[in-house]
Amino acid sequence: MCIRDRYLDCAECYKEIYDTLVRNPEVFKDNQTIEFGFKVDQKTILENYVLFLAITTHSKEQLAHLHDLKTNYIQTLERHPKLLRLVNDLLSNELISTKPADFGFDTVEIFLKTVHHYEQHQKDFRRQLVQHNIRVLEKYYRKIYVARVSELLNVPKEEVEVEICEMINIGLIFAKIDRVSGICLLYTSDAADDLLCVDLGGRRIIKKKNT
Repeated sequence: MCIRDRYLDCAECYKEIYDTLVRNPEVFKDNQTIEFGFKVDQKTILENYVLFLAITTHSKEQLAHLHDLKTNYIQTLERHPKLLRLVNDLLSNELISTKPADFGFDTVEIFLKTVHHYEQHQKDFRRQLVQHNIRVLEKYYRKIYVARVSELLNVPKEEVEVEICEMINIGLIFAKIDRVSGICLLYTSDAADDLLCVDLGGRRIIKKKNT
């Protein structure tokens, strides 16, 4: 399907197709399959729209689409609980699962072996789940051991370091890793110093200032 830097474009295309199907359901027959074996039905198109948003690198545009889903498509999402959960998780300030399998999207079209780049889509879904959680931690910490991040996210330490470096390189967070001490320094707002106890997705974390 799409390469990484075009995920948002793909999501917006699927949104247009979905809106067209809702307005004009007679355009395509139910479960019609078109060129390259792609299905054209409301459920498949909606899944592809939401999942392309989910694997898209975090941005204001991505957030705008997620909020639009919660505002203008909420009745539709309520008929698709797994999609609603994913949208809610991505908009939350809580830690979420970093295991794609926990979300139950193995059979969604963009993850099928018959789809070009499906393996990259799977990897980028995992990546965005991990990066979401790193952004959440950034809100509450100025300094944290990489090993502690690994523990909280249930992600290998090496993967945590890779994702933090990726986020620094593309400007998603302002941070640096002291590899000698194993500490990640996060340059966040002063609010991080004021929160001594935070509840992140059911994981109650008690911390000291600047630790």
